[in-house]
Amino acid sequence: MRKIWPWLLVLGGVLTGLILTLQVVRSADAGMRVQFLTEARLMQRSLDWTAVQTLRGEANDATREEYARLKQQLEALRSVSPQYRFVYLLGWHDKGEVRFLVDSEAADSPDFSPSGMAYGEATEQLIALFSGNRRPMTEGPLRDSWGVWVSALVPHVDPQTGQTIAVLGLDVDASQWRRTLLHAALLPLGATLVFVLASSLLFYMRVRTRREHARLMASEGRLYEQAYHDSLTGLPNQRLLADRMTQALSHAHRMGSRTAILFLDLDRFKNVNDSLGHAMGDALLCEVAGRLRALVREDDTVARLGGDEFVILLPEIRDDDDARHVAEKIIAELAKPIAVGDQSVSVGVSVGIALYPDDALDAEGWLACADRAMYAAKDGGRNTFQFADPLQNARARERLSTETGLRQGLARGEFELFYQPVFSLAHGTLAGVEALVRWRHPEWGWVEPARFIPVAEDSGLIVPLGDWILAEACRAARRWHQQGAPAVPVMVNVSALQLRRPGFEERLGAVLQETELPPALLELELTESAIMQETLAGSALLHRLAEEGVGLAIDDFGTGYSSLAYLRKLDATRLKIDRSFVADMVEDAEARAIVASMVGMARALGLKVTAEGVESAAQAEALRDLGCDDVQGYYFAPPLAEAALLSRLPEWQHGFNPASAPDRTA
Repeated sequence: MRKIWPWLLVLGGVLTGLILTLQVVRSADAGMRVQFLTEARLMQRSLDWTAVQTLRGEANDATREEYARLKQQLEALRSVSPQYRFVYLLGWHDKGEVRFLVDSEAADSPDFSPSGMAYGEATEQLIALFSGNRRPMTEGPLRDSWGVWVSALVPHVDPQTGQTIAVLGLDVDASQWRRTLLHAALLPLGATLVFVLASSLLFYMRVRTRREHARLMASEGRLYEQAYHDSLTGLPNQRLLADRMTQALSHAHRMGSRTAILFLDLDRFKNVNDSLGHAMGDALLCEVAGRLRALVREDDTVARLGGDEFVILLPEIRDDDDARHVAEKIIAELAKPIAVGDQSVSVGVSVGIALYPDDALDAEGWLACADRAMYAAKDGGRNTFQFADPLQNARARERLSTETGLRQGLARGEFELFYQPVFSLAHGTLAGVEALVRWRHPEWGWVEPARFIPVAEDSGLIVPLGDWILAEACRAARRWHQQGAPAVPVMVNVSALQLRRPGFEERLGAVLQETELPPALLELELTESAIMQETLAGSALLHRLAEEGVGLAIDDFGTGYSSLAYLRKLDATRLKIDRSFVADMVEDAEARAIVASMVGMARALGLKVTAEGVESAAQAEALRDLGCDDVQGYYFAPPLAEAALLSRLPEWQHGFNPASAPDRTA
């Protein structure tokens, strides 16, 4: 009905316009006829009806004087308007017919009707003017040999007898009449046409607007789907999930209820992708999405974060067992073989569960807890579930706090360098100084390197921090040498991430050029793990640095890969034995044997050996017996601030005095 009512409205308007046009034409027609009758009445009143009464409708009437006078009057009346065709008088003859009495046409005109001639167009209405009906009337329009015309007929009644003496006829050319009717019809017809055109235009615009609205709605729907749903599986994406998580948390907080999210990661999905191709992998993800939707309630949300990661939001749970049961059902369902094309594949799933309000109070932290729990499930053997660990969450918050503090500390200059001397066992002289970074936080005080160094490496902040350490250590070493300190190298730890970042060699060269420090007085310390990561990409870089004269030391040796192959290929000059081996070598024969083998191997490769973490005279003596070159540790000196280091350099110029060193084993 809604589709046809506009057309019904248009049809109604058209019919109304036509009816109005008909009424207007009828009114115009009636007005024109009234006008003709009025003109005919005026003509009737101007005639000499006494003379008319003398005529009998015979041919010999033309010989009468009255006839000539009446004919002259009619001719004069006819000439008043060019639209008058004929003016004539009709009479009733005793033989029962209507005859011409007088005609306005000239006698020699082909249209002349002589007296006594029968009026061939006499109608019943005309005849009635001579009998019962004596009201003036019009006839026509009629078409004949003279064209189209309208007749106005006015009877003249004898007031004494009440009989019609004669009828005055006035024939008017209908062309003017027709033009008048046409002009009268133009306005309503034009209005109707305008109405139809306007209505059609409005309806067209309405239809077009509705179609455009429908198109925009469909486009908006598609954009909403693209913005809030995963294009592959049709599941809600991370943006829609975040919104629903926020709503669930608000509802749970308001109602004092509990809610849970399950973070899912498919096991062995990479194997499917690599072996069967990405198309099969996508088909597998769609099948998994369908299974997950079928396992949960209608109010629950199944979302895909990307890759093979899914999240299920359970907005209302009674207790922890509800989330556990859902996780168990998911693991059991996805353990079943999944048909993908003509293949049947099996994947498992690791599930991390986070609860509100136990694990987090905001959506971001909530999802992070579930993510960590999922990785704990993977570490626990895969194809299982794991609830979020509060202690793990506390460590994550501490790590985030440390990372934030690191960024602020770098901007505010909260880091300082301490320097620990390295001594030659053979001569007791200073062999070098290792630069060690320390962090003095305005609220936390001194922060242990074991706390912030791993965070700096994981977050990438080790790059700007390492660059600052390298530049500051080179500047400090240059100052010492200018003040007359021994020309011993400064040793700086460099991370693998620093080496991988483009431009390390250029930055190092710029620092050496700025500080005017000879490359031979700089020694870079890299751990075994860092060197192994750089075996392919960084070996050329390390080789160029060695050619420029920069020393290279392998730090914490024995804790990493301990590969003889990379030791042989690298341009290292020093090997540093990790403190974990030195600490036990006096009491543990196996530890002593390991240290001895490291020293022997370094000797064979032409490398100097430095032992770290020496804290007693017994350890120093044992290392001397094994042939170790250099040592560092609290037995000799702790890490010192620059001012403290400079103050003690004079007493070390002639060699180290073990009597002044504390024994950390006491």
